[in-house]
Amino acid sequence: MRWLTGFPARHDTYLIWPREGEPALLTQLFNHVPNAKRVSVVADTRWGGEDSGAAAADVLRERSITRGRVGLVGRVPYTDHAKLIERLPDVNWVGAGKGYLSLRLAKSEEEIDWLRRGAEFTDAAMAALAEAAAPGVSEHELAAAIESAYTRAGGEHGIHFLSGTPMDAPQSYVPAQTQTTRRLGAGDAVICELSAGVGGYAGQIHRLIAVGREPTNLYRRLYDVALKAYQQIVDVLRAGATVKDVLDASDFIAAEGLTVCDDLLHGYGMGYLPPVVRTRATAHRDQAPEDFVFQKNMAVVVQPNVVDPASGAGLQLGNLLVVGESGEESLQKFPIAFLVK
Repeated sequence: MRWLTGFPARHDTYLIWPREGEPALLTQLFNHVPNAKRVSVVADTRWGGEDSGAAAADVLRERSITRGRVGLVGRVPYTDHAKLIERLPDVNWVGAGKGYLSLRLAKSEEEIDWLRRGAEFTDAAMAALAEAAAPGVSEHELAAAIESAYTRAGGEHGIHFLSGTPMDAPQSYVPAQTQTTRRLGAGDAVICELSAGVGGYAGQIHRLIAVGREPTNLYRRLYDVALKAYQQIVDVLRAGATVKDVLDASDFIAAEGLTVCDDLLHGYGMGYLPPVVRTRATAHRDQAPEDFVFQKNMAVVVQPNVVDPASGAGLQLGNLLVVGESGEESLQKFPIAFLVK
């Protein structure tokens, strides 16, 4: 929605885009409409009425779209879908999400410039986290430091997933989506996944911080494997490379007796996009096919999250990258290192 209109929808929002004629943007809630009109590039931006599904059907009828095929992109609530069918019984509703996503994979030069700005905000967030991490600091205080690094400069919140866990007795192996009141102690590791941006375009970064002491042998080994996986994936990333190349570069993780929890790689830029790639040993049913081909100017996040099943220890390392003709460019400039505070 934001990619096409500039409006960051928070509640039920429909964009009606006819093959001929002008589009219309319908949004909830009523008090959100003034802001929607201010930021949307769609001239016909209005309230979605008391019934969003009925309002969308009415706009289609206004545009004389009462039969033929209409594509649906995104999740449509059951009640709204039922209303569309009731009011427009001669329309053939078709899922159009796959084709829509394919339009978003390769970025324009303008989009890459926006991603660069988002990556700068994200690097600032990582620097603030590294500065704040110390014994006695709570996870909530870490989150406050992260957000303050970019909000005063106009940056937007993306995510700040993070966990602090004792390296000698690991309790977390992937960055957590919610923070706790737990305070860091000497011998903790902080694992994180941070995104901040502007205009909907965010960076993404993953780093490791050892608090109050050097990394343990186990965490050093996990870091070395994650770094090797990151580097080997980056080495094969270029226009024309395939998901098979990425999987070949990461097969050694399982041979080391280790696994992953999060994706190795996923598409990015205005959201979480294809291809989504895990290791062959951990692939989900909807894994991107091995013959998927990377295109020039695709934005991807390479982020191996290496986990030791025996101990429950894990960490994550990654950056936002742009695929080029002969290689990749990392938009994240914060140094790759196992930081020690």
